[in-house]
Order: sequence, then structure tokens, then C-alpha cells
Amino acid sequence: MKPLIFLLLLLSSALALSTASPGCANPLPPDTPTPGGPTTPLTISVPSAGGLRTYLLSLPLNPSHEPSPLILAFHGKDQTPSQFETQTQLTDPAFRLPNSILAFPQGINEQWLGDPTAPSRNERDDIAFAQALSTEVGDKWCVDLARIYLVGFSNGGGLTHLLACDPDVSKQVAAAAIVSGAFYKDHALRGDEPLFGLCNKGDAPLPVLEMHGSADPVVHYDGKGTPDGETYSLTEWLGGWRERNGCARAQSELKRDIHDGSVQKTVWWCGVGKEGGKDVVVHYYIRGFGHGWPSVRSQDDDGQRYGPVEWNGTSDILGFLAGKRLGGEDRGVEGREETRDEL
Repeated sequence: MKPLIFLLLLLSSALALSTASPGCANPLPPDTPTPGGPTTPLTISVPSAGGLRTYLLSLPLNPSHEPSPLILAFHGKDQTPSQFETQTQLTDPAFRLPNSILAFPQGINEQWLGDPTAPSRNERDDIAFAQALSTEVGDKWCVDLARIYLVGFSNGGGLTHLLACDPDVSKQVAAAAIVSGAFYKDHALRGDEPLFGLCNKGDAPLPVLEMHGSADPVVHYDGKGTPDGETYSLTEWLGGWRERNGCARAQSELKRDIHDGSVQKTVWWCGVGKEGGKDVVVHYYIRGFGHGWPSVRSQDDDGQRYGPVEWNGTSDILGFLAGKRLGGEDRGVEGREETRDEL
């Protein structure tokens, strides 16, 4: 073997070991799900988050025993983790991120912090639950700590935003993806503490993708009020994330039609050199789509999502996440293509 190739392989192995969680060196615990088998219900005690909390866990078939990427997937309001697993197909071998561990947390009363009817953070801290869950999975099983990802739908997408804005969580997350995100103005929420009106993420860019239907009847694209309360418009929300990620003066804003013209995809490339990166903020404007997860399969919520569609959102989301790692070069598949008309 040539000396340079050997050194590169050695360096790659050293980097992998340096981001391995404590669980990589520990024996498997008794409650370990069957690798490659169905998701398994587990519990964790988080006093500040309501006591005993539950989640579903899926482990991959991973004969190499290399550290696995971890995806925390947050269901929407009035959903169960099992329903969200079925809706997203994140554990389906046809879509699954290679070697990934997937955790589907359960919201109390099937809702999360950030919904107008949910208790305040002082009463029930779902951010603490997510932190504790991520730590527990990494302590018990072998996780690549440079590849922890967040995925959320609707109210779960709102919690994903809050986690990405948390000063501690944001330093541990490589990227986040949200579908039909519910981002409420603070005056619509319980409690006096600011939630969506305040973001204290770490200094490093945190890549974010959001998909939203132009005809969403639940979380309106333009942010107009709903029976539950006023939300941020997607234009305002995306502007906030561009600024947080150092894209306020973006080098490139690229718009192109994809999926046979049903989606306008906007990609922001921001910064230069080691501090910069491509697709730091990505948005899918889904023409004529409602409130739901885009997929080719019929689903129970077809009446409000105005679906199915001719493409699978899960494939695009996992393609986005796959190239992201903490402190590493972007390895995604986004490309510079011709600009199309504005939103």
C-alpha cells in the first residue's frame, strides 16, 4: 500500500474513533432491540420532562460494528411514534440511512413543547427529554457523535427548531430536517418564557432543510392565524435561519424546479473556506401541497395533505442529512444548477 493512502486510512480510522460514543466500548444492555428487527418500545426517566418517558428504537444490521449515525424523529401532534415511523418509512430498508440508529420519542398526550395547547417548558421540558434520550442512546449503543440528526413533522418540526436553537443541543447536532413545521409566535403559547422568538444556537452553522406545502391548511405558508394561533411565515422563518447560519449575505441563492416542476427548491450556500458550506439552508416550496409528509403512498391524512405526490420526501431528507457531520466537510449531493423564478 502506498504511504499516502495508508496515512489517509489511518487518519480516517482515528477520526471515526474520536467521534465514537461511550456505548461503542460497552457491552450491549439487556434491553437491546434485535438489530435489523422491528422498533422496540423503551423507557427513560427524565424528572423535568414529566418523569418516565417512552420511545421506539430501531437498530441497524451493522456487521462492521462502526459507529452509527443517530436520527431522533419527532412525530406531529395527535400522532404516535409508530404512526410516524409508518408515515416516514425511515426504518424501511428501501430508504433507511445506512447503518443508522433511529429513535422515535413519544410526546405526552401526543404533543410537544411549542404547541399552543402544550404546557410551558417550566412545567414539562421536552428539550431536556430529547437531550437525555440522545445521551442514553449514545451511552448504551454505538453512535457516531458527529452524525446526530433531527427530523420532525408539524408540532414535532416545531420542537426540532427549538432543539436546533438550544445552546447545548445545537452543538451536538449535525443537521435538521423539518416537514410542515409549526413555528408559533410566542404570544400564542402558554407561559411567559420566549420559545420561537429566541434562538441561542451555537456559533457554528447548523444545516437546516424545511419542506412546506403552498396550500397547507393547518400551518399556513404565509403565517396567517389559525384556530391554534399565529405562526411565523416561512419567508420570515427561513430568513432567521439564513442569518443564524451566516447566510444573511449569502454568496449564492439557487432556485430550481425539481420533481417534474411540483417543487421549487431553494438552496443557500454561505460563507467561504472552512467557515462556509453548501446547502446550509434548504427549502422545498411544494406547489399545491397541504399539511402532511410528501410520499407516493396513500396515507390517513390525504384529505389535508392533498396527496399523495409523485416523489418521496424521505429520500430527499436522508440525502440531505447523509452528507452532514459536525466539524466536517459537506458530502451531500446538492449541486449548482440554473436559477429559476422567485417564490
